[in-house]
Amino acid sequence: MKKLLLFDVDGTLIDYDGTLPKSTKNAISKARENGNLAVIVTGRSRSHIEEPILEIGFDGIIGGNGAYIELNNKIIKDETIPVEDVKRIVDYLNQQHLEYYIEANDGLYGSQNFKVRGVDALKQYGMKNPDVMEIYPTMIFPKNLYVENVTKINYILESYQDYLDFKKAFPEFKDLTWGGKGEKAIFGDCALKHIDKQEAIKEIIDYLKINKENIYAFGDAEVDIPMFEIAGTSICVGNGREKAKKQASYITKLVSEDGIEYALKHFKII
Repeated sequence: MKKLLLFDVDGTLIDYDGTLPKSTKNAISKARENGNLAVIVTGRSRSHIEEPILEIGFDGIIGGNGAYIELNNKIIKDETIPVEDVKRIVDYLNQQHLEYYIEANDGLYGSQNFKVRGVDALKQYGMKNPDVMEIYPTMIFPKNLYVENVTKINYILESYQDYLDFKKAFPEFKDLTWGGKGEKAIFGDCALKHIDKQEAIKEIIDYLKINKENIYAFGDAEVDIPMFEIAGTSICVGNGREKAKKQASYITKLVSEDGIEYALKHFKII
């Protein structure tokens, strides 16, 4: 019976230092060769899913935490933040002297000093000697950041208060924080309030007409729990957070220890 395999990206397909294990790529390719479907489910926008990840080969993409859905190279959903709201958010971040980057479906756009300030933030995330332009190779730094097709805006937190202030200023949006291991609040982010990963997955399930028992979800963090809930089998990687592990039906090895391959073999998908 054909299985639907749902994969988070950061901390699941790739480790917190940005490493994509060769075993992960080979295992997912083998799973698809065996007639199963693989779909990325991520907070990243479509433009922020880089070639090394896409080269694995996927049947679908849920991006922007559900704002964007692509299946078999066909876009079936694409919701973006109105440009007048992007302008308000950009003006606010500039006034607060916070560095940020914008995820649009057609590109990544950084604030003027993000290339410099981002280094320390990415070190906190868990990357060793990060180079912003290596991590975000398609990012550009225009003077005018009132851009269209935006799914999410991320900003570096100088303090947790920056997040609380932002949330108070923009209550009409889904305002969250994110970080690396331990989910430390390193970045804040802003997206459309009604966007939901679980609802986006339901749309794909309805489209494909696959039963719950044939759905396997792979994740590492609390944000992946709604994905776990919709799957018949939920798999948390060994480097995942405790809350995610408690909600998973199976805990595999660390990403760096071939955890994805190990789980796919355990469930006899490969």
